[in-house]
Amino acid sequence: MMNRRLLTATLMLVAALPVLAQGPRGRGNSLDFLAGYLSLTDSQKTQATAIFAAADTASTTARGTLTAAQDALRAAVKLNRPDAELDRLAAAVGVVEGNLAGIRAKADAKFYILLTAEQKTKYDALLASRGGGPGRP
Repeated sequence: MMNRRLLTATLMLVAALPVLAQGPRGRGNSLDFLAGYLSLTDSQKTQATAIFAAADTASTTARGTLTAAQDALRAAVKLNRPDAELDRLAAAVGVVEGNLAGIRAKADAKFYILLTAEQKTKYDALLASRGGGPGRP
């Protein structure tokens, strides 16, 4: 039960990181928000853009796979399929969610390493005010 809670908390945090990066006006302004909040240099902005674009590209296929896996699980529930089948389908959903969590965590790690000590302090405070932080639930 504890592992499930930890996994859920971790997935929620990882899923929240792109949202936190979006700022108040949505995905299109995510880097603008972080750049302003953290006073990123032009070089940091360029590198961050490349990092998050690569993560988004890597996530595209996985998101489609996740939708299909979730649909299959929902259909199996409605058909009252055996527990073993539900377990298998739920595990498939978990694997894809784990892959997405890994993609986001790697992007966050690459972004975090770009930051100065002062920027890391501000970024940590931002994430902590919203219930999490880099690499911790």
